[in-house]
Amino acid sequence: MAQGNNRLASIASFTLFSAWLIAFPYEGQVLYSLFALRAISPSVWIIAAIAAHLCGLVCCALFVKNLKGAKKAMLLSGAVCFLGTALFFIPVSALWMASLLCVSLFAGFFISAWGYFYREYTPAGKRMGTVALTLALSAALMIFVNLCAVYVSAYLALGLCLVLLAGALYFALRLPVPAVLRETPAERVSYIQPFATLCAFVLIITINSGLMFQVILPAFSDVGLVADIYWAVPYIAAIFLVSRLPARIDKGYILYAAIAMLGFAFIAFVALDRSAWSYIAINTLLLGACGVNDLFWWSILGELLDFDKNPAKTLGIGLGANVAGVLLGKLIGSASIFSASSGACALIGMAVVCVAVVLLPPLHGQLLLVLKGNSFLAAFSELSPDAQAETVSEAARIAGLSERENEVALLLLKGWPYRLIGEKLFISESTVKTHVLSIYGKLGVHSRTELIQKFSEET
Repeated sequence: MAQGNNRLASIASFTLFSAWLIAFPYEGQVLYSLFALRAISPSVWIIAAIAAHLCGLVCCALFVKNLKGAKKAMLLSGAVCFLGTALFFIPVSALWMASLLCVSLFAGFFISAWGYFYREYTPAGKRMGTVALTLALSAALMIFVNLCAVYVSAYLALGLCLVLLAGALYFALRLPVPAVLRETPAERVSYIQPFATLCAFVLIITINSGLMFQVILPAFSDVGLVADIYWAVPYIAAIFLVSRLPARIDKGYILYAAIAMLGFAFIAFVALDRSAWSYIAINTLLLGACGVNDLFWWSILGELLDFDKNPAKTLGIGLGANVAGVLLGKLIGSASIFSASSGACALIGMAVVCVAVVLLPPLHGQLLLVLKGNSFLAAFSELSPDAQAETVSEAARIAGLSERENEVALLLLKGWPYRLIGEKLFISESTVKTHVLSIYGKLGVHSRTELIQKFSEET
């Protein structure tokens, strides 16, 4: 029960903070409304804020090394964001600019540091549920705050942002740091290549999000209330529906469908007029696709947290790829040739779709290999030493491995580096490498990850 309560506190803290983030400093309607009151052009400052947020996401891991440090980072960052947001009640433009950059930077620290609690209190295999809940709820709260900003008062919406931050700090303060952390597999499969491919996919696919903010949404500025209410509804609906699909359904096909929806959205942007009905059609395609895509890569990032001793680094870099994609899309969209031509914008959007389709098959294969391998390691580490040796010996006998190669293979499967294998077996590191090459050749594999995959298939 305590673990479940901790998970809920973790979700609540992140959800409230994310709602503040997307309602205020990160392309938030509250920020736009405040700038409008002061007749300030937001374009340059919005881009600067996104860049500062990217910096905070990526740099957090340099300072946060454990769960205790993560909690301190969340509390400090939340307090800075609360103070920086409150300063917007003071109508001094220069103060606003400094505060915006500061809160955007520290917001990145908060988000990345939360990766420790995401991993600690949401078990592997259940992280899609956590992601779906946080993304959907934060979007719903954002809609409410945005409506207050546009139709009631920008300063009332700013006060609601402070309430969201206060709630995030309250639940972050309640998050315990256990004396004994939840165990994760001690020996991990190398995840660098699939993680890099995932980041490339996220970067490419979210360029369209930047184009959406910079080109598509401003084109429907005259739609009014319909746009303000309906904007995030397809996003929430897509997350809700996909997260509740039966496990037997291959969600890879749904991801392809979402990418196709992005393509159709840009085609519709060129073909249709700028009426409310056109907005509903385009926004349904665009935001529905964004919901599926976000749920996909957020969930994968969650599963990859177990592969790094510092989950703030994995989460920060992964989300940094998303923010970098949005930033790149906005910069592309701000160029005169693209902002003035729906056809040019659609051309870029379709190019992004094509690259994403090319990246998806290798990404799926790499992730499947790594995640399955990690499941094997978790099960393998729970076996007794005799059972581990018997598992490897049977496969080694079939492959024709020598006795020494059998010993090396067992230690490889335990995740030992070459140097420690050499010390264990009283042989040089170069001799270990020779044995490893021989093992790989006899088993028809090319890496430790493929070796683990080979043994997981045979057991």
